[in-house]
Amino acid sequence: MTIKAVHDIILFYLDKDQNGFITHEEIDAVLDKAQMALFNDYLYNPKLPAQNQPNRYGQNQRVNDSLSPFKTIFTFTTNNTPAGVLTLPADFMQLNMLYATVYDNALARNVYYPIQVLNEEELIERLESQVITISYSDPVCVMNAANQIQLFPEQAASGKVYYWRKPATPIFGYTMNGRVITHDPTAYNAANNLDGSINLEWRDSDINNIISKALSYYGLNMSSGDVQQFAEVKNTQGQ
Repeated sequence: MTIKAVHDIILFYLDKDQNGFITHEEIDAVLDKAQMALFNDYLYNPKLPAQNQPNRYGQNQRVNDSLSPFKTIFTFTTNNTPAGVLTLPADFMQLNMLYATVYDNALARNVYYPIQVLNEEELIERLESQVITISYSDPVCVMNAANQIQLFPEQAASGKVYYWRKPATPIFGYTMNGRVITHDPTAYNAANNLDGSINLEWRDSDINNIISKALSYYGLNMSSGDVQQFAEVKNTQGQ
């Protein structure tokens, strides 16, 4: 579903409810807020029992498919100072898993070791443990700053990080002639210093949920089914 179709649906319901004048920039901001709310709804929370999260990542194939566009792999090499510090990409949202790659001379091939993510208290216990020592074959890490991971052992390492990135912020590109606004997917957007519109990256069924959430911020309680029905009418009309 294009960003124009999304804006048309939202404006239809807002005009119907007589919410007053709403700019396209305001709608984009609300859509971004709504998509992040849906994103958080879908992510699996390891602190809750799985049976209490039937519509979360890892428990539902539909949700897994919905989040698949945002699963990203980042290849890292930490040969910087201080050693073992990994700076994640700017679009990093939430960590999924990571592993280290170590070349085994005896096997003459790379060996892959999962890196356990610990909190600070757990890290101290592991650092002091004489039973389960930290090594290249049993590495751990902590999140030590915004978008940074500290690996242990604190030496140069390489591997991959699997994470969820932030969905692209939607942008409705347009031109204005007097008071007449015309959607233009190639129009320059000065506020974001970008050329062209940016569509929501979700599947249409999820976009309907995002629109429903966005409308709720304006005080309108529309189900995703109502939104889908109107969207189908607009598609039939070729709009």
